Amino acid sequence: LIIPEGVTSIGDSVFSGCSGFTGSLIIPETVTSIGNSAFRECEGFTGSLTIPSNVKIIGNATFSFCSGFNGNLNIPEGVTTIYGQAFYSCSGFNGNLILPESLKFIGYDAFRSCSGFTGSLTIPKGVTTIQENAFYDCCGFTGSLTISESVTSIGYSAFYGCNGFTGVLIIPES
Repeated sequence: LIIPEGVTSIGDSVFSGCSGFTGSLIIPETVTSIGNSAFRECEGFTGSLTIPSNVKIIGNATFSFCSGFNGNLNIPEGVTTIYGQAFYSCSGFNGNLILPESLKFIGYDAFRSCSGFTGSLTIPKGVTTIQENAFYDCCGFTGSLTISESVTSIGYSAFYGCNGFTGVLIIPES
């Protein structure tokens, strides 16, 4: 699915429940806003997910229950907020989860039950809150888990059921 250049906003639930997509989901740099549940329960993707750097907020359930994406999930620099259930139960990733330094907030269930991530997970400087169940049951990570000094609150079950980490766990004094 390729959204054409010139589109600036993708509304709430626009593609929700669509199935049969193939290939990558490419959102152009002109998009600055992606609504809640915009791609919820979209199935069949077989490629990557590209989020433009002009997006500042990833809304509630925006990509929840999407399946088939592969490669890294790279949240671009500029994104400050990932709301609840944004990537809940996304499956098929087979690469790293890369969070930007601009990120300040990770909502409840944001990455809950995502599978296929590999490598290390670093919660970037600037994030102060990781809400409950944010990474609940994420599996496949094979490196370290590093939580930055700026985090002052980690919600219950935030990392419950995450398995596969083989490296260092760094929890700051804050």
